[in-house]
Amino acid sequence: MENTYPIRDKIEYIIAFINEFGQRFGLTDSQAYRYLKTYGAITNIDKHYGALHIQDFRGNVEDVAIFCRRKGGQLI
Repeated sequence: MENTYPIRDKIEYIIAFINEFGQRFGLTDSQAYRYLKTYGAITNIDKHYGALHIQDFRGNVEDVAIFCRRKGGQLI
């Protein structure tokens, strides 16, 4: 049986993630969202929320940056 999480928790996590990602790479929230959306990271975060939300937040930002680079993203 698949775990289900309250949608509000997932949304709050994704918003916080976008903000933290933007701060890490010097992007506005809108720019960070568009970048993450373009390279499939938002969908991936939503899909793997169950594992991500219990791990180190900053480590997740770095891991998602690597994910995006593998998909063609250019942020370093």
